[in-house]
Amino acid sequence: MTGAIRQHQKAGEMVARTAMKLGIISTIGGGYSWAGSEEMWKMVATHALSKGYSVGVHAAATIARSTQLDALRLAGLVTIPREELNAITRRLAERNLFCRFKRFFATRHDVILLSMGGIADCVWIPDLLAWIRRSSTPLVIIVQANAEGIVQTEAQREVLRSVYNRAATVIFVSHHNLKLAERQLAWRFPNATLIPNPLREPLQASLPWPTSGGGRLRFAQVARLDVTDKQQDHILEALATDAWRNRSWLLTFFGSGPDENHIRRLINLYDLKAKVSLGGFVSDFQAIWRDHHLHILTSRREGMPLSLIESMACGRPALVTHAGASTELVKDGVHGFVSPGMHPEVLRETLERAWARRDQFHEMGMAAHERITELANTDCGEAILPIIETAARS
Repeated sequence: MTGAIRQHQKAGEMVARTAMKLGIISTIGGGYSWAGSEEMWKMVATHALSKGYSVGVHAAATIARSTQLDALRLAGLVTIPREELNAITRRLAERNLFCRFKRFFATRHDVILLSMGGIADCVWIPDLLAWIRRSSTPLVIIVQANAEGIVQTEAQREVLRSVYNRAATVIFVSHHNLKLAERQLAWRFPNATLIPNPLREPLQASLPWPTSGGGRLRFAQVARLDVTDKQQDHILEALATDAWRNRSWLLTFFGSGPDENHIRRLINLYDLKAKVSLGGFVSDFQAIWRDHHLHILTSRREGMPLSLIESMACGRPALVTHAGASTELVKDGVHGFVSPGMHPEVLRETLERAWARRDQFHEMGMAAHERITELANTDCGEAILPIIETAARS
């Protein structure tokens, strides 16, 4: 064996032993300490670190400093907190005079995983968009949610087509989100794949069916307190009738978010204080569903909602709207109820259908548990990391 061949082999062995450097960017804003959309990239980071890869994440300060990442930081995760743009820094960023991503992009990465809370997030983050266009690092994108009306102009469509076309792979969490994106952009994604969001805590069996003292049914919505996306205002208006006030039920909104005070005011406005309450953020989803019978998730914008996956895993039926993967999970009349529209009057009609079949809630909940047991992805990081590794080699 010649010296040149030995040197070539040693060089190859050195490259093989070199740890991949993975950079992760989350576009979720700083209004939340954690979000369901972060679970997917967190699982990817967990697998990458276990393989000895170097992983750095650029995220909103509240996300980057979240206790959800404590164990990963101990395992070597590097976090770069990002503060929100204000009116001045946004104008500067739009003119390429200010950037919060310099430190991240100054580090060499073999591949970048861009986790986007919505289909058009990069359009609204000018300092990120500039670096995506400038960087030649291989890119994998996760799209966590989509909805009608998010993409509004041809200029936005051109930007988004160029960004998604540059990616090695675009991961969608629901078929609905992908089909809607194709219509929004008038473009077929050449590089799309579907990977559903995970069930964070697999359950071997559904939870026992809750008792209903005096026949009272307990409804819950587990979602961000954000009426634009989750439409708590619509469900409150739908329930604001004498017929519903005279029935035996309670509704609790679980979660936190920017519209908490607005929702409280709406509860007062519609005279529903005796029926509706706010339960705050509860991290243990089983604690919620031990005591509630029906999940009401009246979303306008979704990906594959973790809260719906979790309630179904607990054996609870759901009333959902046509948003994201909700109708891919819930078949009307089998696992719960699908509202054909989102207007309060349409929601009220769906609620009436549900009330008429309330004696079948337990049976539907059992079917919901079986449905999620068949479909649930308990570790999407294991599925995504090979995609990232392939992109790094390209």
